[in-house]
Amino acid sequence: MRRARLRRSSGLAVLLAVIGGDLMAEERRLEGEISYRYESLDSGFDDWQTQRLDLQSSRPGETTWYGAALRERRFGIWDEGLELGAAVPLDGNWVLQPEVGRTFDADFLPEWYADLRLQRRLSQGFVGSASVRRTQYDASRVDRLALGAERYWGNWRAAYTLNVSEVQGAGNPVGHAVALDHYYHERSVIGVRASAGQEEEGVPGGEVVTSDVTSFTVRGRHWLDTNWALSWELGTLSQGDLYDRHGIQLGVRRAF
Repeated sequence: MRRARLRRSSGLAVLLAVIGGDLMAEERRLEGEISYRYESLDSGFDDWQTQRLDLQSSRPGETTWYGAALRERRFGIWDEGLELGAAVPLDGNWVLQPEVGRTFDADFLPEWYADLRLQRRLSQGFVGSASVRRTQYDASRVDRLALGAERYWGNWRAAYTLNVSEVQGAGNPVGHAVALDHYYHERSVIGVRASAGQEEEGVPGGEVVTSDVTSFTVRGRHWLDTNWALSWELGTLSQGDLYDRHGIQLGVRRAF
């Protein structure tokens, strides 16, 4: 649940802050997306699957609401959960983004998480952000501080995030993430993501393990017309000595 949430939400509030003051005449827009993700693991682990239904209601300069229902299969077990969040412009420069998630009868996903992100638009296309999160597993807890910097120029966006966590009974992992996106045809986007460092991972029984992680992802969303878009993602991740994971995600998005 954690990685998927980060991929969908981190750029959302930034875009509101950057363009919100210029497009106030636009009507509120509702979008829904159905997606499926398949990941192949080595080291004898079963393959992973994720099914998601995402909804988002937005209007530039006003509060954006978003949520998701999801099912994930790992280690031969299915977990199901819900996510709900909002990006709230406080003025022309500040955006507050609270988000919560809940898993029902969690086996490997967290029982719940709560995240609070604050970001500030700066000069010359820069945006700074900070967020705190608590993630509760059945047998462990993770507290995380994330500090980020982004820059927009022309049709491009670049970002860096430092993640510092405190894992109950499993140390203090530190991770780094970078992103580069190119926007085209008004709302379409293609980009890359890379990360390195240490990261926590939930395993059956509500336990959390920490390991060295490196990952690389190529992703995009292409709008076919005003109302329909295709989303895709290809990625690979090495979870220390535990396993290597290679995945593909496909989604169909509809605007109403």
